[in-house]
This record gives sequence, C-alpha cells and structure tokens, in this order.
Amino acid sequence: MAVNLANMAARERFGQELKRVRLAARLDGKPVGQKQVAQALGYKQYHRYSRIERGETWPNDHEWEIICNLLGMDEVTRVRLSTKREEGMAIGSAWWTEFQDEFPASLIEFISYEDLARSVTTCAANLVPGLLQTADYGRAVISQLSKTTTTEHLVERSVELRMKRRGVFEKPNPPAVEAIIGEAALHQRVGGTDVMAEQLGQLIEDMTQRNVTVRVIPFHASSTLSYFFHLFEFSGTSEDPIAAFDGVTGMSFEKRAREIRGIRSLLDSARDLALPPADSLEIIRALKKELSRD
Repeated sequence: MAVNLANMAARERFGQELKRVRLAARLDGKPVGQKQVAQALGYKQYHRYSRIERGETWPNDHEWEIICNLLGMDEVTRVRLSTKREEGMAIGSAWWTEFQDEFPASLIEFISYEDLARSVTTCAANLVPGLLQTADYGRAVISQLSKTTTTEHLVERSVELRMKRRGVFEKPNPPAVEAIIGEAALHQRVGGTDVMAEQLGQLIEDMTQRNVTVRVIPFHASSTLSYFFHLFEFSGTSEDPIAAFDGVTGMSFEKRAREIRGIRSLLDSARDLALPPADSLEIIRALKKELSRD
C-alpha cells in the first residue's frame, strides 16, 4: 500500500506548530526543552516526543493532555491544536485514500491540502480547473490527452476522483475558490458542443450558488497566463500557505516564504489582466447561450 502522504503532511504541520508553541513557552522563566516534555510524559529519553515534533507520529490522548498542561497553552491555542490533531488523525480514513494506489502520491497530497484549505486560488491558463469541471469535460480532457498511456478504467477513476473533490463545497465551511482562466478556455469545445455547454452551465452555477469566483482574462488583454498553479491558504496565522504546480507526471509544491511572495505577486498581475467577476460571468453566460443555439 502506498504511503499516506496526506496523513504525513498533516502530522508534519501539526508537529511544526507544536514546536513553535513549545519554543514560546516558559517553565520557571526558561524555554521548555524537548527533554523536559519527555520527562513530564514519563520517558527517560526525549526521542518519543522528538518524533511528535518531527511529524512522525501523533501524541495519544494521555500524552496530549500532559503536553497541553506543561506548555501552558491558552484556550485558543489548545483548541486549535487539538482540532488539528483530531482532523489529522482522521485523515487515515479520508475518502481520497482509496485512490492512493492508482494515482501519483503528489496528487493525493494535493487533494489533502485542497480539502483542508480556507481558500484555493487557481491559475488555469486555457483550461477549466479540475475542481470546477463536469464529469464529461474531465473525461474528454483525460481521454484525449492520455489516450495512449491510460486505460479506460483509469480514465473513469480519474473522473470519479475529480467529482469527489467537489465535496469540499458541501462542507459546513467550504473554502473560497478563485479561478483565473484565459478566455480561450471558454471557447475551446472540449468534448463537443453539448459537453462544453454543460461545463459553462456548471461554472455559472458555481459562481452564483457557491463560494466560487471566476476571473476571465479576455482576448483583448495585453498578456495572458502561461502557468498552471494553485495557492492554498489555511486558517490560523501560523499556517503557512502552500503553492502547487501541475506537472506531466504529478504535482510539485513550494512552501518557502520568498517563493510564496512571488506567487502572490503573479496572482495580482493575473487579476489585473482579468475582467471583474461580474463581467466574467456575463461572458460565460453569453457563450453558453451561443452554444445552445448551435
């Protein structure tokens, strides 16, 4: 069975934040060391606690209670970290784990970030982003671009995976999703006229009934997108954003602050090129109406 990178990523993020809390804590006026936490947990060596901060394992209920009390966590910090621990431990049974033996591990990691994010911003160049695709649109893209390397079964599993990703919109607090796309993505008749008309209808529904913003870079803009990437932002000031880049064989990720600043700047430039959401919606409606007459 493939390594559950989604669970691993959650452990690492939890461990990093726990370490920040420990380094800020004081015991008898002095910083709290890993050995002191380990001793409070009843261990002679600090290795068990060190593994928790490195994201290699989760603290059990008994250990977690002792850690919270020793580090003197305020109520907000304790609830936030406890929630991360509970949610992270539950990832082992998350819906996407059933796909982890069939798709690149980086894609499974990407989906776990998407599911946990407070906001998702996507620059998709001349394609409707996967999260906003209909089943038939996704099937047409996958089957045509990978017809010599992908079996019919795997195509259908890919479509199923994309449709299940849309479950984020049904969560109690769904993420804010923003997609910046080139106008060509709306004109390309992926799958044929009927499939594209349905896809445009899905975009209209997402923009008007869900927390989705679509910005279209029009043909008359002075430039257009040449990259396909995503920016995930999470709840809490201590949660660092993650950028993801689509590749032919999987996803790559960037977490360094300097690189994230560059991504934000690129997004701002793309927004400047794009039409406002209301004008973008009108373009999509007009194109759907035109397709319906064909």
